[in-house]
Amino acid sequence: MYKDQNSVGATPYDAALSVQECLDHCGSQDSCVAADVDLTEKLAICWLHFSNDSLRAVYSQQGFNQYRLLERCVSNSPGIFHVQE
Repeated sequence: MYKDQNSVGATPYDAALSVQECLDHCGSQDSCVAADVDLTEKLAICWLHFSNDSLRAVYSQQGFNQYRLLERCVSNSPGIFHVQE
């Protein structure tokens, strides 16, 4: 996880009500490479990235966390996200 940062070019995913639901949905999408989660609202707001190109520019944004997909499992399980603390 990259704390307090996001990138432009993401697509909103309104059905996610939590960080985990956002990450699970991204992991289930073949072309999703990252998710930005806006934690400034009562419910998490999920933004999905479908291109690594959109991750080239990263911006400091208080209350946003960016999760990048590292690899996909062969099975139907969700992807693995890079968590940097």
